[in-house]
Amino acid sequence: MKTFTSSVILLASLATASPMRHANRRSAGPYDITNFSASKVHLSGYCNYAFDVSAPGLSAPAHCTAYLDAGFSGATWLAYVYEGAGNCDNAAVTWTFYQPTTEGSGATFNVTVNGVKGTYAVPAGDITVSLNSEPNPFDNDVAYTGPKAFQITDFEA
Repeated sequence: MKTFTSSVILLASLATASPMRHANRRSAGPYDITNFSASKVHLSGYCNYAFDVSAPGLSAPAHCTAYLDAGFSGATWLAYVYEGAGNCDNAAVTWTFYQPTTEGSGATFNVTVNGVKGTYAVPAGDITVSLNSEPNPFDNDVAYTGPKAFQITDFEA
């Protein structure tokens, strides 16, 4: 019975400790994103990404990039940047980018700084698909055409 009571007390104390952690996460931002670009290379399935991020806890802006395959040259979406696939010149920063393969969909851009993840919802209208040649459906360009600078203010609690 003592073990059971001790376990209940331990779990209760852990549960009450969680709100402090969440409060710290909410005060982490904003993250300032500048020079953001994302595009699919013409007549290729590969996508380029680049941006800079400034955030509390970083002594200087971090520069981040990725070059990944979207799957095939006829892709009408930007490639998925999974955790660890994007590179930053500061190890405290990681990021992901996900746009569903459904044409006309928006995307989710996540940036994590020192373990605190912020999310930016990219509107569908900020990603443009251009068909360059009607007879060749593989000759298309996909690009982020939204603002090059924005803030991430939505943080995971």
